[in-house]
Amino acid sequence: MYPAEMMKQNTWIFLAFTIALVSCTGKKSREGNSSLPNVLFIIIDDMNVDINCYGGPIKSPNIDRLAESGIQFNHAYVQQPVCAASRASFLTGLRPNTTGVDYPYSYYFLEEVMPRHGTVSRFFANNGYDVRHFGKVHHGIEDENPTFQPSIKGSYYTEEINESVRKGGPKPPFEKTLEGDSVFADFKIADSVAWAIQSISDSSRPFFYVAGFHKPHLVFASPEKYWDMYDEKDIRLPVPKNLAQGSPDFALDRYYLNQYDWEHNDPLVPFSDEYARFIRHAYYASSSFVDAQVGLVLDALKESGLEEETIVLFVSDHGFLLGEHNYWGKTNLYEKGLQVPLIVSWKNHVEPGLETKALVEAVDIFPSLADLAGLGVPQYLEGTSFKPVLENPDTPWKKGAVSQQPRGLIADREGISIRTARYRYTEWINTFSGEIIARELFDYEQDPTESVNLALNRENAELLKALSAQLNTGWKSMLPEGITNESDNPVAPPSYAWGPEGVSRRAAWHLAFGGSEDEGWRKSTERRNEWRDSLK
Repeated sequence: MYPAEMMKQNTWIFLAFTIALVSCTGKKSREGNSSLPNVLFIIIDDMNVDINCYGGPIKSPNIDRLAESGIQFNHAYVQQPVCAASRASFLTGLRPNTTGVDYPYSYYFLEEVMPRHGTVSRFFANNGYDVRHFGKVHHGIEDENPTFQPSIKGSYYTEEINESVRKGGPKPPFEKTLEGDSVFADFKIADSVAWAIQSISDSSRPFFYVAGFHKPHLVFASPEKYWDMYDEKDIRLPVPKNLAQGSPDFALDRYYLNQYDWEHNDPLVPFSDEYARFIRHAYYASSSFVDAQVGLVLDALKESGLEEETIVLFVSDHGFLLGEHNYWGKTNLYEKGLQVPLIVSWKNHVEPGLETKALVEAVDIFPSLADLAGLGVPQYLEGTSFKPVLENPDTPWKKGAVSQQPRGLIADREGISIRTARYRYTEWINTFSGEIIARELFDYEQDPTESVNLALNRENAELLKALSAQLNTGWKSMLPEGITNESDNPVAPPSYAWGPEGVSRRAAWHLAFGGSEDEGWRKSTERRNEWRDSLK
């Protein structure tokens, strides 16, 4: 029931909840099970670590104050740097090889994984929480939880641009509006979350609210006042300007060049310095805009008097390259594509102003929230609660963080990457034969911008061997000392894409392996496996 009928149902469920909440009166503290904390889970789309509290140029005063009130994770990484796969992973607490999601969601995920396990939201709902979603939480679907979705007329907030695009006109990757914040979907999301927090603070049930904001995802749009926060001539150019020396071309896919009308669409030629600064300016402005919306939510929480009773977790679904490696986007296994801002705050429970270098992964979010709330951690989860890091930011933690990214419409290649305290090592493999077709190695102590792929240097042979062994031993071998994971989930079949966004992938699948969509995803998966086995 995950497609359209559930979305319609959720609209009415959400309205019903709203009516019920309006009728609530009483004092601003829970009279029921007060031992359970509230949870406010904030998800940003496509935000990298260029924000101010991480030492970047983006002005983010509201995210900064959240970091100042809790702990900032300086080495947090997603399992796959694309919306669908990353969200499927951290919402379920399962890794991509278990969810079976690449892009978009897969039939296996919707028909097997979701019914069997559900998400962190279902877990909290089953434990008595009032669960509500606001904005973009999943990618392309809504689940059983009441969900608020603001109406959007088009990809742009200026109707003249939308009309031009509908008539075949150019699709710019940026937008500067003269309208205020209130016309944007993200403002409406923030306003709804703020209203909900202030309206039900006297509820007898703890709340689990997920606020999913759309920006700074392309189009890089925001009102003019956020553009005015930056002087374009002061914006630094990306480094390195070209793909890392010695890295394979397929380390990047440059899908974005076909989605919008940029300065040009030649994948081998960097944008001009002037245009690169301009596009960075647009991204910065859009990021500052969404920071302001986060501020509305944080203000509402403070005014409600519930800060001491509420865990706040802030994260982006993945990073984003802004011209580094001559690339503008996600779906890459470089540092700025995989690293995300991750902040946890809980007044009088988490010491304010902390930072940690501990390696953590987005898949750790579900078990961490469950642990912090005192609900116990389900055994099937593939993440690790980082609650001990909140208690001691210097505690020795994971030996590595693992990420992956398939390539091509039929995922005939895939990069699998490990980030250790010092290195990033990536193996690119042929997914049918298992053959390693390329390697990448970066030393962040010597080369923090990933300018040179060290995997081609013979003197690094022993280091490559050791990192390859660590990577191929698997993520369980990288857990902190004394911590084990007892999950034993089946490996997902190759991702057979679901929904309208999956049309081109399904077409490519059947062109390569035969059959048709009418056979269903299970038979289609069998065809792929038979084709693979015929190569042996």
